[in-house]
Amino acid sequence: MPESTELDLKLASGTVHAHRWGPTDAPLALCVHGLSANLHAFDYLAERIAGPSRQLVALDLRGRGRSEITPPGSYGLTAHAQDALEAATLLGAERFDYVGWSLGALIGITAAGLAGERLRSLTMIDHIGTVDPAAYAAVRAGLNRLDAVVDDPADYLAAIRAAGVVTPWSEYWDRIYRYELGERADGRYSPVTDKAACLEDLDHAATGEVVSSWAKITMPALLLRATVPFGGGLIVSEADAVALRRAAPGVRVVDVDRNHFGIMTDDGMVDATGELLAKG
Repeated sequence: MPESTELDLKLASGTVHAHRWGPTDAPLALCVHGLSANLHAFDYLAERIAGPSRQLVALDLRGRGRSEITPPGSYGLTAHAQDALEAATLLGAERFDYVGWSLGALIGITAAGLAGERLRSLTMIDHIGTVDPAAYAAVRAGLNRLDAVVDDPADYLAAIRAAGVVTPWSEYWDRIYRYELGERADGRYSPVTDKAACLEDLDHAATGEVVSSWAKITMPALLLRATVPFGGGLIVSEADAVALRRAAPGVRVVDVDRNHFGIMTDDGMVDATGELLAKG
């Protein structure tokens, strides 16, 4: 298991919590999670590719996990991309590899448009900016879990598992969703992730504005596309993957036989991401 530490980064926009695997002087891969997830989404990847010659740092986006909840209007792809670039600077990396899942992938594409010269590589895990309406509806409905109040964290995990969306389930998902909970003054538990922040980001991402930055993906880049439907649709259709490659011919597309969640604990995802990072 690679050495790991937790840290807080004081950004201009607010305090962001992070988890580092690997030594501080190794090349940096900055990892950014999906809409309502948290930094533990990258545990599976980090435990397999971080080591003496590679550090992975995963962030909790503002409004999620242990990061600061900032005011309405402070979110959106550009704001998060600026956070990611500033975080890399504070971590001592002028150039770095970027790995993003879902919303995190869109933030990476936005960062490529803002400061592409800083990205040594870009890995986009199952999102590029356009979404099937059925999948979008499933994502939005999934945010309702953030209203939950439970007596026992096990009940929260059991309800999410029973919904059958996160598959295959493993102890990594226990980590992600247990971390999502905080204890209330009354001794019960509720998610600490801010639903309003997630909705603001979801609405912003749904505009498809990020597509205008596809052509800015000139660094070595990888799209990992989940081919098992989620909520009745795909997050990235085959046609959209083709359109991305027309705009950014250097992007390598790898299909993974998982859904939008299962891709994060898939060895094919690990292998393809590790291969791209090794080229840096």
